[in-house]
Amino acid sequence: MKPAIVIQTDFSRNSSSVATMYGVCQTVDPEVRVFDLTHSIPPFDIFEASHMLRNTAPFWPEGTILVSVVDPGVGTERRGCVALLSNGQYVVTPDNGSLSHVLRSIGVQAVREIDMTVNRWPTTLTCHIFHGRDVFAYTAVRLASGLIDFQGVGPAYPLEEIVTIPFDPPAYENGVFTGIIESSGPYFGLVSSSIPDRLFLDQGVQYGEVFQVEIRHRGATVYGGPVPFHKSFGYVAKGQPVLFVGATATIQLALREKNITRLYKIGAGPDWSISIRAKDS
Repeated sequence: MKPAIVIQTDFSRNSSSVATMYGVCQTVDPEVRVFDLTHSIPPFDIFEASHMLRNTAPFWPEGTILVSVVDPGVGTERRGCVALLSNGQYVVTPDNGSLSHVLRSIGVQAVREIDMTVNRWPTTLTCHIFHGRDVFAYTAVRLASGLIDFQGVGPAYPLEEIVTIPFDPPAYENGVFTGIIESSGPYFGLVSSSIPDRLFLDQGVQYGEVFQVEIRHRGATVYGGPVPFHKSFGYVAKGQPVLFVGATATIQLALREKNITRLYKIGAGPDWSISIRAKDS
C-alpha cells in the first residue's frame, strides 16, 4: 500500500485552499490516501505547527508523509524541504522552524531542498503565494506515488542548516519543575507544558499531591495558585484547576468544565513559561 499523506495548515476551512491541495494529490495519483491533521493552526504560528508535528507523528506508521504548511515567507528565498525522520517518516514543509520539535524528539536522518524546477505543479508558474498546493502537496504526492524517491526531491544539505526555533528544555531542580507552554487549546482550554510525564512521575509524585503552579509571559505572572495532580478532570470540583498527564505525554493544566486559557488569556510559545513547585519545598 502506498504511504498516506497527512496535511496540516493555517488555512482554516473557510476557503478552497485545502481542497485544491487535495485535488493536486488526486490528480497525480488517486490511489494515495490523504488525511487532515488540522487546518486550524493560528495564522503564521510556526511554533504551533512544529509542536503539532511532534505530537502527531508517533501515531502514524513508517513511511507516512506529513505535510506542514505554515509559511509566512512563501515566495521568498526560504527553503522548501523534505526531511527524512529517524522513524522512517517524511515531513514536507518550508524550512522555517517547523522541524524544531521533531528534530529534538524523533530526530532527522537527512534533509533535502525541494527542486522546484522538477517538483512544482506545472500550470501555475506565475503564482508565488501558494506553495502549499504548487510545491508541498505536489512533492508529497510524487514521493508517495513513487514517481520520485527521496533523492528525487532535490539536493541534500547539512542538518546543521535546518532552521530551528530556540526554546529552553524542561528541567527539574530543587523541587521545581520548569518548562514552556507548548499549546493552549482554545476549545477545551488545555494548557500543555513541555514537562514530560516521566520527568514528573520519576520524582515520586503521587496523585492528590498539591503543587504551586505559576505561568509567566515574558516575565510577568499570568496565572498562579495551588493545583492538585490527578488522573483526570473528574477528581476536582467544577471550575477548579487540576494537573494531569495529557494526551501528549506531558503535564497539562486545566479547569474542570471551564476554559482557563480564555479566563487568564494564556498563550503558548517560547516566551510562555511554567513552573510547578511542590507545596512543601
